[in-house]
Amino acid sequence: MTTSASLSNKVARFSRHLKTGWLVLALNALMSPIAVAQLSLEQLWVRAMPPTQTMTAAYGQLSNLGAAPLTITGVSSTIATETTLHESRQVGDRMTMVAVTNMTLAPGEVLELKPGGLHLMLMGIKTMPVKGSEVEICVLSGEDRTCATASVQRDADSTTHHHH
Repeated sequence: MTTSASLSNKVARFSRHLKTGWLVLALNALMSPIAVAQLSLEQLWVRAMPPTQTMTAAYGQLSNLGAAPLTITGVSSTIATETTLHESRQVGDRMTMVAVTNMTLAPGEVLELKPGGLHLMLMGIKTMPVKGSEVEICVLSGEDRTCATASVQRDADSTTHHHH
């Protein structure tokens, strides 16, 4: 066999192995469960504050639509350098805020974010959004990132929501 024929046979074998490898990867992808977002963000709104303020709060509902527990590992916003989940707690005659990390939602559980309870703190805001504008808020859960648009409002009486 000539060197040219030997090289041609090696290329043909390599090509068959390469095609087989791609076929195995494609079949594996088709047979794997499709990952869908299990976290839903609804009725999100951000409290409008005076322009000199550097922090505000966001409220709404976080729902676990999946069949397994879901752990919230982080939060972010387009307007804040730091966004965290907090809970307001009554301690004696004072109301305090405590950061909450790694909140786990059971399947079907809905977490209400509301004034005086659990809420998102948006801190390090350079330009406070005005009433009627919109802010993107994202919630991290394991490998997933779910984002929604929150309307900026003065209070909870006029909640409108947009989500994607």
